[in-house]
Amino acid sequence: MSAPGSGTRHTDLPWWVGRGELVLAAILTLLGVVLVVGNLTMDVVGDGGLLGPQGFGWIVAVLSFGVAAQMTLAALRKPREERMTQAAVEATNWTALLTCLGGVVGFAAFLDLLGWLLASTLLFAAVSTGLGARPVLRNVAIGFILASVLQLLFGGVLGLNLPAGVIGTF
Repeated sequence: MSAPGSGTRHTDLPWWVGRGELVLAAILTLLGVVLVVGNLTMDVVGDGGLLGPQGFGWIVAVLSFGVAAQMTLAALRKPREERMTQAAVEATNWTALLTCLGGVVGFAAFLDLLGWLLASTLLFAAVSTGLGARPVLRNVAIGFILASVLQLLFGGVLGLNLPAGVIGTF
């Protein structure tokens, strides 16, 4: 029962309601930890340099930790009213989630078989389609262009070999 003159009675919310971004912050933290462990255990010839395989790993790890910390603070500081509104109107879009997750799992599973160019093209197409971009054929074309540019950068600038997959057999 509410006190006299206090207006409507508010029910207490569990601490996680309206704070779904904490899940993404946890995933980014886990990614950062995996990158740090990978960098510390990586066998690199020479010092590797800032633009070497460890340099990018450290940059992405620091960014992952920074974004995760920012998301966590924002979620914990979110006003009660905003959390109640989010809890009332937002629902999980399972189709989008499973499409994006399927793209990531497919990329990891088929990277060696298909090669970087095709696997990352399909990854981009799956994630962008899952997030609502249409038409799908345009997503595939943009994914191919991005994958090609990244392959040129990694191969030409960094001297790293990405998996060729079935394209390497021709």
